[in-house]
Amino acid sequence: MKDKMSLWFRILYIFLIIIFIIFMLSPIAWSFIMSITPQVEILSNTTNYFPENPTLENYKSLLSLDYRQGDLFRRGIINSLVAAVISLFFGIPIAVLCAYPMSRLKFRGFSLFRNVLLFTMAIPVFATIIPLYKIFATFYFLDNIFALVLVYITSFLPLAVWLLISYFDTLPKELEEAAYIDGYTKFRTMISVILPVSYPVIFASALIIFLTTWNQFQIPLILAPSNATKPIAVVISEFVTKSTVEYGLMNAGGILAIFPPAIIALVFRKFLIKGIVGGATKG
Repeated sequence: MKDKMSLWFRILYIFLIIIFIIFMLSPIAWSFIMSITPQVEILSNTTNYFPENPTLENYKSLLSLDYRQGDLFRRGIINSLVAAVISLFFGIPIAVLCAYPMSRLKFRGFSLFRNVLLFTMAIPVFATIIPLYKIFATFYFLDNIFALVLVYITSFLPLAVWLLISYFDTLPKELEEAAYIDGYTKFRTMISVILPVSYPVIFASALIIFLTTWNQFQIPLILAPSNATKPIAVVISEFVTKSTVEYGLMNAGGILAIFPPAIIALVFRKFLIKGIVGGATKG
């Protein structure tokens, strides 16, 4: 009887996994079908799910040097990559320098401070976008990718700091005490002893920062009005004219824009899992 129940649980588990995979991949598959469908067929009155004359023209337009859409697409990819790299360059050191002292220096009101830190992640973007726009307009920060990155950092920093604090809490203090006996300063102990054993959560935080920055839409839509700073998400959304919507280009751009974060996520997925699990064990 027990073996029979176990078999049914396995079947149910596999069934649910298949449903989940279908649910997650269906939008991507549909987007790919739309990307290879000619605009005429998209706008025609038909019940066909697959194009009668599939074409790669949309991909050629985005990857070609001779089309305006291709130029916009490349600029968007570059802007997103630049923003992600700058965010990583500043975000990871700031997160580590905030999290490590907070993990080791307990003080009155620490729990309240950590809860407030978590609460900031629940603040919706549009609750702050008007004040941000006013600040950016006043100090001439509009259309400035470095100023835009500062907003990105403040949006993901609470989560990164929380993950790092929780992970540092799990590390035995004997590691630091041994380093102090050898004459290490607190800063050198953090760099030489703590960080080398914390690479999973640091990689996880870096991956979260990259994906968060890459997928930004609402903030740059308001604060980055020109093509010089628009990220790829905003560029793709603007393949719309007064007379028509270029559905094929939008979907082709979405498919191509998936590859950079998808490749990075696949390469570093084990660090993401280790980091999130390790950072959630305490706190």
